[in-house]
Amino acid sequence: MTRPMSATDRAYHETRGRILDGLLAGGDVITEGQVSTSLGISRTPVREAFLRLQAEGLLQLYPKRGAVVVPVSVEEATSVMEAREIIETAAATKLLTENEELPRHLMDALWSNLSEQQLHAHSGDYPAFMEADTRFHLLLVESCDNPFLVDLLRNLRDHQRRLGQSAAKTDAAERMVAAHREHQVLVDRLDRGDLDAYLSALRAHLRAGRARLLGAVQRA
Repeated sequence: MTRPMSATDRAYHETRGRILDGLLAGGDVITEGQVSTSLGISRTPVREAFLRLQAEGLLQLYPKRGAVVVPVSVEEATSVMEAREIIETAAATKLLTENEELPRHLMDALWSNLSEQQLHAHSGDYPAFMEADTRFHLLLVESCDNPFLVDLLRNLRDHQRRLGQSAAKTDAAERMVAAHREHQVLVDRLDRGDLDAYLSALRAHLRAGRARLLGAVQRA
């Protein structure tokens, strides 16, 4: 039986989700009273939720004045993408060195995901493309049977979700097309079981993505 979510967790997930989705942008002010009223809870659990979000670097609290959403920074974008490169490189190395042949269901899922990305890129649906992009990278990490790596990547992708939303209006179409093309190269090299070629393509993809993201963040 699933335990009901506490008031603090409700306030935390509601506020965090609005920040990650860009509904609360960098510099926006939010108060305990606003959240407590919207959720129908007291201010105490909201205060606890705000403290958690401040510890994550998403809010800056000002006593008796409320909280300000911390703007996306170049440093945050750089750190997220560097950490992703470490995790995804480790996962791919484990998967390709410990298996003579990759599971067919993994490859089928990756090719299917590529088709989904292409549809979203052509329709200009950036949020849907980013959802597919997240699933694409998680598929490989999940397949290496290391739940710690999966949890780390999920957390990093949450941060990248905010970064992406902050830059969604800047060259989104070009960035979707470029990312999809790079994903195609990754799947092709993975399907051939060429670890060195895959890692080279992965690093190039993540670093190109970092450059695109940094450029968008700086212009946003």
